[in-house]
Amino acid sequence: MNPSAWRPLLFTVDGWLLTGTLAVLLPLLGYVLYRRLHLAPYPTPTRSKMGIYSLTASTEWILVLITIVVSRRHGLSPADLGLTIPSTAVTLVTTCAGLLALTALTAANTREIARATLDELEGAVRRARRFVPVGHVETTAFIGVALTAGFCEELLYRGWLVSFLGAGLGSIWAGVGAGGVVFGLAHGYQGRKGILATGILGIIFGALFAAVRSLVPGMLLHAGIDIVNGVLAGRIVRRVEREAGAAPEEVIGT
Repeated sequence: MNPSAWRPLLFTVDGWLLTGTLAVLLPLLGYVLYRRLHLAPYPTPTRSKMGIYSLTASTEWILVLITIVVSRRHGLSPADLGLTIPSTAVTLVTTCAGLLALTALTAANTREIARATLDELEGAVRRARRFVPVGHVETTAFIGVALTAGFCEELLYRGWLVSFLGAGLGSIWAGVGAGGVVFGLAHGYQGRKGILATGILGIIFGALFAAVRSLVPGMLLHAGIDIVNGVLAGRIVRRVEREAGAAPEEVIGT
């Protein structure tokens, strides 16, 4: 982060409005959407899930566009937002190490799922079962949402928020910690465990951004984690329903 480039943003209305949107309004939207799904009949119709997926992705892309406009208006460059690769070697090694760790974790989780009881599986997806992808259509759409989240959320919550908070707190690492807390709270609809898990991930991605000075590793890892978690959760839901004697097909409707 270039402190001299970011400090003037602390005295701008649009800078604070964007930061407030990321810290308050976007989490509130996530909570409202979750409540809508939670109150809907189960199994959730594919059309309803697709609507949620589309709204989530379009909202994040709109916020990215706004972020770029605000940044350019105040003289920030793409590099100031982390859209750069200062060192190809460092970026490549960091990304490969992260993807290898994700692969190992996925293999371990897959083994645990295979050995888990029905009650354990139901507990694992209790909060998420209404919106995780089930079937090819939903999974394909969800992968698009995950790729969107990988790019957009890293730009918004690391490239912008960590840098903005770091400028205000006087340290990029303080910004990493504060940004991780905000990112965790933004996933409050996932419950306390979800807040803790995403908060820790937010700090890890923020630390990657601060250390490598690039959003690229975090973007790729973020998208990879979301894809893996969504696909695995969808498989768990299908297994739970199958073993309960009511394996759902994709339900088209409202």
